[in-house]
Order: sequence, then structure tokens, then C-alpha cells
Amino acid sequence: MIKRATACLATTVVIVLGLAVVDSPAQAAPKASSNGVNAKSCGSSDPNDVQVNKKTDTVTVIGDTSTAGNNFYCYTDISVVAGDTVTFDFVGTCGGGAPRVYLQLDDNNSAGENTFDAGACTMNADGTGGSVTYTIQKSGTVTAFAMIHDRDNGQTTYRNLVIAGTRINF
Repeated sequence: MIKRATACLATTVVIVLGLAVVDSPAQAAPKASSNGVNAKSCGSSDPNDVQVNKKTDTVTVIGDTSTAGNNFYCYTDISVVAGDTVTFDFVGTCGGGAPRVYLQLDDNNSAGENTFDAGACTMNADGTGGSVTYTIQKSGTVTAFAMIHDRDNGQTTYRNLVIAGTRINF
């Protein structure tokens, strides 16, 4: 009887302590990056010219005119319908092919889309960056995307990338 009571008491203590840990303030507030889909199988054209900051959930792509620019790419599996949007914020300037996100559709079995080709790039009043909104032209599956800076030796920092309602975390 004493063994059973001790086992029951030990189980109760473990359960109560477990609930206390789950309800603690440190556990109750999820990180910002826990909302959305984590980027997977990512890479870059040149690791020296691409910086990923998981704490701030940003990607900085440094251009290089000697190589026609650089990019950071990831594979994904996001179903899209013509009319869905791609949005992101950036630090940099609009023009000459930057900022730009390239969408690979259907494992490259259909032509990809560039947000710069028909997207709206809006600069902040202070000129330090802005936002882009692009309307997807075709239905299909986005199987990969790339953030690109290819116009000069400058750079673009990307954040808050959302493809068809799916937030991408880096």
C-alpha cells in the first residue's frame, strides 16, 4: 500500500511540475519564427555574399557585378492559384532588378515568375527600404524561390516573405 501511495504521489508531483513548466512565461510566448513555414534545403550562389540571420529572420544578399549578382534560394512546396500574392519587406533600393524574389513553379516544368517583372516596389519615405507586392500569374506549386540582388555591388536585406499566405522563416 505504501509503495502504491508513493508511486501515486510521485506521479502527481511530476504532472504538476510538468504543467507548471508548460505554463511558465518563457514557454507561453512562442518565438516570432515559430509562425510560418521554415525554409528548407537552402543555399546560396556565394556563401561569402549571403548572410542569413535567424534571430532577426532576415536574409542579406550582396550584389557582385563580376558574377552578375547573387542569390539565396530554398526549396518549398506551396500551392498557389493565379491571383495569390507574394509580399516582402526590404532594406535597399528599388530598381535595376532588385529587390527581387524568383518563384520556380512545378519543378521548373513551367516558366518561373519574378516579383520585379510586374510587382509594385514601394519605397519608405526615408528611402532606406520598403515593401514589394506581386500578384502570381499562374496556378501551380512553388517548388523553390530565390531572393536576388544583381544590379550592382550594393545589397538588399529581405524580411517578412509571404508566398500565397504562407510566411517563410529563415
